[in-house]
Amino acid sequence: MTQVDYIAQPTSRTTLEAIDGILSQAGIEAMDVAAAYITSGGLSDLVVRSTATLGAGWNALEKRWLTSFDYCRTEPVALGAMLAMPASSVRVYDAQFCLAHGGIPRVPFHPKAYLMRSDQRDYALSGSGNLSRSGLSRGVEAGLAISVDRLVPDEPTSVAALQALRDWYAATWAAATPLNAALLTDYAKVFESAENLKKPTPTEDDVATSDTSAGAISSANLQKLRVCRNFWIEAGNITKNRGPLLPGSQLMMKRLSRVFFGFPPTDLPTNTHIGNVLISYNAGNLEQYSLTYSDNKMDKLNLPIPGAGGPVTYDGQLLIFRQLGPKAFDLTLGTPADKANWLKRSRAIDGAFKMTSGREWGVF
Repeated sequence: MTQVDYIAQPTSRTTLEAIDGILSQAGIEAMDVAAAYITSGGLSDLVVRSTATLGAGWNALEKRWLTSFDYCRTEPVALGAMLAMPASSVRVYDAQFCLAHGGIPRVPFHPKAYLMRSDQRDYALSGSGNLSRSGLSRGVEAGLAISVDRLVPDEPTSVAALQALRDWYAATWAAATPLNAALLTDYAKVFESAENLKKPTPTEDDVATSDTSAGAISSANLQKLRVCRNFWIEAGNITKNRGPLLPGSQLMMKRLSRVFFGFPPTDLPTNTHIGNVLISYNAGNLEQYSLTYSDNKMDKLNLPIPGAGGPVTYDGQLLIFRQLGPKAFDLTLGTPADKANWLKRSRAIDGAFKMTSGREWGVF
């Protein structure tokens, strides 16, 4: 029996809900994705939702991701995360040409399609949204999903149409370049060049901030927070949240610094839990820590406890977070010489800032 579903974001059914509805069906064995670009926020949302639905079955699901380097919109950290997934492979459309021309494609790669298959049924979802947080759930998008029974087809034209779409995917996949560590390194060099980070190409996940107060992070600078992989900050005097005799473990940051850590620049009430991130200290074990919007109108990040997973103290230290994956970061301390280097690299992309307290911070 042929079945049809719809996407009408954001007021009704989202792309993510439609994908989840398919994955909820019995016996889904494989998922093929073709997306013009992929952001770490979108990938994170898809993985979290799919893991909640499939459990260990998400790791067993055969996953193929077909995307592009076009305009440096796909984030290297998302590509690395997909490569590291179990049962996952990635290919890039016309990769070498795009790299040779600084991210400008010969022919734009622009599909947004999800093809899934069980032992009896074929599923296809196609719409307007990319594999981004906005494309999956937040933006205004429209699309359709259809599924057919291959073994007992009631509408031969629908079966033929889905097979033609699968044939297109197979041919495009065969012509694309397999992503490996070397190719990802080459792309990361272009993506992380000062020229790109200074003025990154916007994606659907870049939305304007409504914060117009003095010293607010501008919408253009929030784009830099999204694409940069390094965030450094002068810790200053840490609040004694653990008691007057113990070093504190809560870092106060500029409002909307959360964008670097993988969250949208959404207006929130004070004392709101923004979400959780994974942090390791000095390449140790990744552990989960909370990020909140504090009553002092600053983003507050909990850090590894001083002396028990973290340094002896954070007071007066220079901190740098390096992104390892979607919402995953390694934290280390720096020296004045390190800060001079960080400041130089941040200034090269107009990504060096100062809070009203005088504490300096930046991204690169």
